[in-house]
Amino acid sequence: MVNSAVLYALTYNLIFFLQEVFLVLGKKVLGLESYLYHNNHTWEGEHPMMYLMQGSGALAIFLIGLICLVIYSFIKNSQSIWKLLVLWLAFHGLVQSIPQVTVAYLAPSTDVGEALVGYLNLSQPLLIALALICIFTTPMLNIMFSRLLLEFAPKDVDLNNPKARFRYIRFIAVGAALVGGLLIVPFRVPPIRQAITPFIVFVYSIPWIWSSVNVTKHVKHTPNRIDEKIYWAPIALLILLLIFFQLVLAPGVEF
Repeated sequence: MVNSAVLYALTYNLIFFLQEVFLVLGKKVLGLESYLYHNNHTWEGEHPMMYLMQGSGALAIFLIGLICLVIYSFIKNSQSIWKLLVLWLAFHGLVQSIPQVTVAYLAPSTDVGEALVGYLNLSQPLLIALALICIFTTPMLNIMFSRLLLEFAPKDVDLNNPKARFRYIRFIAVGAALVGGLLIVPFRVPPIRQAITPFIVFVYSIPWIWSSVNVTKHVKHTPNRIDEKIYWAPIALLILLLIFFQLVLAPGVEF
């Protein structure tokens, strides 16, 4: 659980950081002055396409999520602990981006809402259709991630036993996401309302993963060392990333 929690927190922050990077780069391409912070971004100036670029961050992390999912399919039989980092990157890339389309319909003032409604001026029926597609995609995605996370179970865990599946996913996913969410909080504050975001991601996805552990009938063990010991390299990377967020990004970086 500790190893998974650290990697969960690390990948959450990396994906969030990449989203904000692509948001400011989108504004930079238009010639605007952009500023990147540890939990937000701002810009100065006006451009006819600036609201379109409000969707560049979500699009970027969605594509990153897909790319990481493809990479994971090639390395899933690796024994390295870092393949779980790739899987959590895929998870956060997709889970942090797809819901933004649904939220755009409900709240057009959000980043993706400004792109879809403010610039592209999509009709209400089309927005509803996109929102419904995203809503129905969520369970399928989380069923897939449930199966992939179960594959990390050591060989002494009987994956044909429903109770054993629930017990294992409780540690590698549910417990890890809860602990990981707490580890994310120092990256987000101040203001304190920013600390709510990782737990929204948790509520949106992890219950699906836990409840769908027995949907997939046949799950194979994959070689890994995630359960052997606590690995210090991911912890060190998480600490270094926190220092970078608070000392470099929190004051603001101009692009």
